[in-house]
Amino acid sequence: MKLSKRLAAIDRLIGNHQTLVWDCCCDHGYLGKALLKRNAAQKVIFVDIIANIMKALRAQLEHDSHLNSNSEWQVLCQDVGAITLSEAKEQVVVIAGVGGELLLKLMQQIIENNSAQQIQSVRFILCPVHHTYLLRDGLKKLELGLLSEQIIYDKQRFYELIEVSFSSHKPISNTGSEMWHKNNVEHAKYKKRLLRHYTNMLNKDAVYYQQVINDYQLITNN
Repeated sequence: MKLSKRLAAIDRLIGNHQTLVWDCCCDHGYLGKALLKRNAAQKVIFVDIIANIMKALRAQLEHDSHLNSNSEWQVLCQDVGAITLSEAKEQVVVIAGVGGELLLKLMQQIIENNSAQQIQSVRFILCPVHHTYLLRDGLKKLELGLLSEQIIYDKQRFYELIEVSFSSHKPISNTGSEMWHKNNVEHAKYKKRLLRHYTNMLNKDAVYYQQVINDYQLITNN
């Protein structure tokens, strides 16, 4: 199956020759299966808490095991926040397809449940469906640093693809510092959509959301 633009962008970020990739909140496992197909990692671990989906995914992977003979895989039906990282280098944790508030909570739990040595060299590739301002602010407070960021326009929706690590000392901006491109029509459309959304939120918390609006209004496309 052909990957969506969002998953294809994540796939490109992962690259090749990884020791371990965690495909978290994996749903039907399209990303992880693509990684297995191209032998991107020695091992791919699929993690999601929805039992019936994970049961079906495991059955499909077992059926197609002859196609993935060069890579190991594992299916874990559990809370993503409870995963135990290995100490292997070239380890990537992907969390995508959930809201920014939940994603931040999962990141906090992963960090709390694993040693500093385990998380120090891990690359986290994050792609929330919304609440990116809140997520970015939280990642900054967790003292993570930016590796890369980009805006993905896929099926009439905008996504921010954020790659972070504790080994990076580049600061994370609440609104994005490297992903806005000059004269890009889609990026201008995304900024307008964000401003409209947060303007509609002013009645919930005027002080907080006015600050969010002010921050986005300061963006000048690079």
